[in-house]
Amino acid sequence: MRSNSTSSSNAFFKKIVQSKFVDGLTHLIYPNNCLVCDTELSRSETVICATCYSELHYTHFELASEPTSLDKLFWGKVQIDSTFALLYYEKTNTSKNLLASLKYKKRSDVGERFGRMIGNKLQGKSKFRDIDALIPVPIHPKKEFIRGYNQSKVLANGISSELGIPVASHFIRRATNSKSQTKLGRFNRWDNVSGKFQLASHCNFKHIALVDDVVTTGATLESIIEIIRQKYPTLRISVISLAVTK
Repeated sequence: MRSNSTSSSNAFFKKIVQSKFVDGLTHLIYPNNCLVCDTELSRSETVICATCYSELHYTHFELASEPTSLDKLFWGKVQIDSTFALLYYEKTNTSKNLLASLKYKKRSDVGERFGRMIGNKLQGKSKFRDIDALIPVPIHPKKEFIRGYNQSKVLANGISSELGIPVASHFIRRATNSKSQTKLGRFNRWDNVSGKFQLASHCNFKHIALVDDVVTTGATLESIIEIIRQKYPTLRISVISLAVTK
């Protein structure tokens, strides 16, 4: 009996040693570095290091009792139920690196990780409690094929994993491709996306949340909301974003 017990114990510890060796070797060959400062991450860190996490500019919109800057962005333009953004986006801060990695460096894990953070922030918040579906802002199929994923859908999946709200990625589709919005002014951004989206399926929802990676002028979301309102004028529409320009 003791011999069998000892043998099992030795095998167990041998597996642990082998696992740590393989893990260490993998970490040596393929180092996991912070997306912002490029320092090597510890085993407990993901995506960015603890220092860079502390430097993120959180909006704390989940605690706001008054209208936020994201709420005000849509005033007088389209009817919005509620809004939320996790971070402030500035060209010189940490969020810029996160968005660039998510959109252009095939780091879908950034979207999953921060989508879960958004979901965690919105847990139990009454304004978002009765949302029936998360609707990712669509990108053109060609762009999605090249990138390998839609960054807004990845974010929505992360939010869904925390809140249990289904992702309805086929409700809206992008009918035509358009050039990047990055260097366009407000008027040109609107012209760039106007008429680019179409409803792709019937809506049985009462309250949806459009999920986007970053909101600057809001032109893309305005265009989508106007299309939805034409067919579903009473549908409640909220907006959830990873970042918003300050």
